[in-house]
Amino acid sequence: MNRESIYNSVLASARGLSLGAVWQHIEVECRSIPDNSALRKELFFGLLQQLLTTGAARLACDGVYLSGTVEQQLEQLAAAWPQPGSDDELDDLDETGFWFLAKAPAGLVWITPEGQEIWT
Repeated sequence: MNRESIYNSVLASARGLSLGAVWQHIEVECRSIPDNSALRKELFFGLLQQLLTTGAARLACDGVYLSGTVEQQLEQLAAAWPQPGSDDELDDLDETGFWFLAKAPAGLVWITPEGQEIWT
């Protein structure tokens, strides 16, 4: 598995889309890997770290960017991440992706090379 290849493929297909869409595109890239939930989460957070660190994207909630370092922002997202085996339908990441809509503490804002913001 080549991490950079997965990141590049996901960015090619999901740039400008929501956090949930990025997650789904990672799932597609990892489909052939058995028992891949931990790997997908690792790749998801790794890609987000890369995007936030390079300024290609930011995290925001209700029209306001999250404060703190990239690590602190990612910790907020990780702390809210659904626990495996949750019975709460709003914790779903894969089928309906409700968690990204109902419980995620932030959404993704893409920053174009020209500085334009694309809010998702």
